[in-house]
Amino acid sequence: MNLIYTVALSLAFGCLQCAGADSPRPLPVRSLAKGVFSGIRDARQEVVRKAGDWEKLWSQHSVSAGATEKIPAVDFDKEMVIAATLGTQRTGGYSIEVVGVEARGKTLRISIKKSAPPPGAITIQALTAPFHFVAVPKSDLKPQFVDAAAEKRK
Repeated sequence: MNLIYTVALSLAFGCLQCAGADSPRPLPVRSLAKGVFSGIRDARQEVVRKAGDWEKLWSQHSVSAGATEKIPAVDFDKEMVIAATLGTQRTGGYSIEVVGVEARGKTLRISIKKSAPPPGAITIQALTAPFHFVAVPKSDLKPQFVDAAAEKRK
């Protein structure tokens, strides 16, 4: 009886996987670093698949982040990095966050949430450069960055 149940369950699971091949599959997201003072002064959204590229990006970032902050470890045999930076802002109160990553067919949809201070808000009067770096399972899917707020409105 256990063998028949196991085979039936395996077949059912296999059919579900085939049927859902193009349905969204959320990927685990591991936050590496997040804050408001990056040395990267331009707005960027990119996927980093090689250790050398990660080290280069981190060295650009850590100019302002503080020389004592060590580069977060990433196993590029199994993971890749998604970097999102908002660029230089005139005040505090701005942020950027990778809020979700999912595989959809041949696309890796990366949801980014950006926020700004409301009009009239009291904020720090200093240049900021918000950032968020995350690690996700390695993938060859084509990255597509989407605005999380716009996706929510749909």
